Amino acid sequence: MSDIRKGCPTGRKPIATRPTNVVPPAQYDRMRAPVWTANPAAPARAGALNHTRIESRGFRC
Repeated sequence: MSDIRKGCPTGRKPIATRPTNVVPPAQYDRMRAPVWTANPAAPARAGALNHTRIESRGFRC
């Protein structure tokens, strides 16, 4: 029983070798890329978004 060691095994983990013909990762310039904006969806029915025209004063009804 004294020969049993607990915890991580001793030694080093083998280093994984990379394949030789690997495609490099895509380079995407996030600083100069166009900004994505969602198109506003049409309301479900006429007058459904009329409540957005009323200015909110912060009071609860």
